Amino acid sequence: MNKQILRNKYLKIRKNINNKKEIDDIIFNKVISLKEYKESNLVLTYVSLKDEVDTFKLIEYSLKIGKKVAVPKCEGDIIKFYLISNLTDLKKGKFNILEPITNNVVTDFKNSICIIPGVAFDKQNNRIGYGRGFYDKFLHNYDGTKVGLAYKECICEKIDIEKTDIKMDKIVCD
Repeated sequence: MNKQILRNKYLKIRKNINNKKEIDDIIFNKVISLKEYKESNLVLTYVSLKDEVDTFKLIEYSLKIGKKVAVPKCEGDIIKFYLISNLTDLKKGKFNILEPITNNVVTDFKNSICIIPGVAFDKQNNRIGYGRGFYDKFLHNYDGTKVGLAYKECICEKIDIEKTDIKMDKIVCD
């Protein structure tokens, strides 16, 4: 099925998730239980929008337990990750998404885990994002663990992928 049709379908489904807070807590607990999360020193994570799986709790928890946390900023047609020390290091930027105001760009991704947003995922760990390819470009050269976060209602049977699409190592859902 066409990606744009799937994207529209799952964006509508995501807007109507019931018990979002409770489900976000379940997903948070699954993420922090991952071996790859526990062993990482650096957490690369998106800053969630209202309808996305929440990452604010993950950011705060990771900082509290002493992990480095870096969040993305769109620069041209690529994203770069910048270290933050707390949520006050964020301000609204491109696409009305909270972005880092720090200048501490991450260039060494050793011992990291990357938490990745998606509109939908399939059972083969493929992902549909928002259609601009920012994450796929970044992930092309990223060799750490790639973890997509999703609501179970946003997992479909199969997504038709393109050669530029990057598969997730894991999908964490409720």
